[in-house]
Amino acid sequence: MPTLTVCRNLHSNWSILNASSDSEVCRFAAEELQRYLKLLSGCLLPIQDKLREEDVFLVGLRRDIPATDRQNIPVPAEGFDGYAISINERSICIAGDNERGVLYGVYDLLERLGCRWFYPMQDPKDPEVVPKLDAVSFETGTWSIASPIPIRLCNASSFFFEIVPEIMRTQLDVAMKARYNGMAWQCDHRSPVGDQYREMERAGIIDEIKKRGMLFHGPAHSFQHFLRDDDYFESHPEWFGMRDGKRVHQVYGGSQFCWSNSQARRQFVLNAERFVLDCPALDIFCTLGFDGGPARDCPECRKSTPADLVFQLLGELCDRLKESAPRVMVETSGGYNPVHEPPQTMSPRDNLRVVWAHWGRNYSDGYDAPDYCWKDNLELWRKSVNNRLTLCQYYTDNFASPWIAAPYVIAMESDRRYVLKSGLDGIYMLMWAKGYWWNHALNHHLAGRCFYDVSSNLMELIHDYAVHYFGSEAGQLLSAYYQQWATEIQLCYRVKDNSRPEDREMLAQQRQKWIDPAVAAVKGDPVLSYRVAKVATLHGAAEKLTQAHAMRDKIDGYRASGDFDAARKLLEEAKVFTDEVVQHMTCVAELNQGLIDAKEVPGFITANIKGWLEKEQEAIDKRFVGSSLGSEPIPDSMTTLPAEVMEQR
Repeated sequence: MPTLTVCRNLHSNWSILNASSDSEVCRFAAEELQRYLKLLSGCLLPIQDKLREEDVFLVGLRRDIPATDRQNIPVPAEGFDGYAISINERSICIAGDNERGVLYGVYDLLERLGCRWFYPMQDPKDPEVVPKLDAVSFETGTWSIASPIPIRLCNASSFFFEIVPEIMRTQLDVAMKARYNGMAWQCDHRSPVGDQYREMERAGIIDEIKKRGMLFHGPAHSFQHFLRDDDYFESHPEWFGMRDGKRVHQVYGGSQFCWSNSQARRQFVLNAERFVLDCPALDIFCTLGFDGGPARDCPECRKSTPADLVFQLLGELCDRLKESAPRVMVETSGGYNPVHEPPQTMSPRDNLRVVWAHWGRNYSDGYDAPDYCWKDNLELWRKSVNNRLTLCQYYTDNFASPWIAAPYVIAMESDRRYVLKSGLDGIYMLMWAKGYWWNHALNHHLAGRCFYDVSSNLMELIHDYAVHYFGSEAGQLLSAYYQQWATEIQLCYRVKDNSRPEDREMLAQQRQKWIDPAVAAVKGDPVLSYRVAKVATLHGAAEKLTQAHAMRDKIDGYRASGDFDAARKLLEEAKVFTDEVVQHMTCVAELNQGLIDAKEVPGFITANIKGWLEKEQEAIDKRFVGSSLGSEPIPDSMTTLPAEVMEQR
């Protein structure tokens, strides 16, 4: 196809026109195009106020593109946040169906020049992928794209609990570039929720969200903020939930407030409405019971179901907000305890949504799989809210995923098929804990792209990631590496919990075939070497974890054969070795490269690595001959939730 050259050898006659001059988002889109073209080519293209007849980038809403150029734009793709691009011999047109679409179109065009944004810019040694070009050229042609899913939220780790503006900016920026269209916020339980919103406002985070046209969603687990224990418990203990026959606070080890109490509901609704009116940037007011707290322990609450009680509570809020804040959607939880089962009697208001969450799902399971264990629950909830359902996805959440993440392609593809077939309208991507931001960001990128452009091939996206991020030679090797982890999805789970000899052999082969050659391929390039070293570091951690499993298996074998002296000797060696593995994980976390969360090492990680030793010691002391007493994966119902961890810290 013919090509159009915009810049060559630091020279260009081209300019940029923001056709939607009254739009802050379109102005930002034009500035992003200008900024990255300067980084790519060294040419600073001026942003003009008046239309030139040729050599111009036209950036703006479809309706604002001049008529002579609008006729060259392809028809809109069906869906949401769409854009169309037309490249001909005289102009390049980026036309958005809405403001977000304009910005997505700019990023699409820049990606065709080699730009990539896989990670938030939290690590100064690991810059954005922006090549240096002698010439900026495009193939002529037209195309359009849109998403069938109108709500695509990113709850990045910096939007959890503590507010750290410099990290929040980098994470919301990469979320938009990955085609999410909103940021979700999980408030801290230790300070007033309104104060937290205003802190984000003062820090400029709300402005950063709005200038990209992104939705703002939150404050998530927050019931306790709208009926505060400090304000009401002493004067109205009957408003609060019961545990073991006593009224208790809304804290870890306590209970949800008394959802059946009409006066408690009324005060909750008034306080929640006041918060919404004081926080005008909120598009989706999502409020859920505090994380991990039980409900329905008082006699009156037991007459109903948790879901019916919550629907009654939020229905009363919806009625008020329909008058006072009609543009704001309201959302609460479903599927996730304590509101696990759908309502039996209450119907939702038409401005109420449900975020549905399956905590601890294994990523060999997808929503459209015939044997998916929670399919009935999901379908009941979907029908109960007439498809106004946001699926909370934990692909990027280490509380519900292995420490060393695989690309969860099997689940993503299955989930996408289910969403498209059922017509669900929301996706919510939860990234936690903070220290895993690099480890899990590939899944963040894959999920953002696959739920926006539903024609995308995830294995091709993995390959695109590898060759652009690690360089062509190392990227070819690491593309195969990541694709094997994606295909052998149980490998990451067994690496964490209970690997087999064939898993350990696979890891050794991967190092020999792909990791070591990739390290050698980038030797001498500081940026590429740094990136490949991160992969090698996580792979080394996987090998150490499975070496501990091998020792456990060998001890079991000695004990099963009655050789307790050998079992005892090897157990003493295992105690030393597992200390070394814990120390290794500490060192990996202390690199501060987003590989392992340092706060998890003393608790979850150490317990998993060393938890089997005491059982083996007891079995050897009792001269027990039998099956393995090693550690098993923790059942879903026993996993600790993020809010509980914050409470314990």
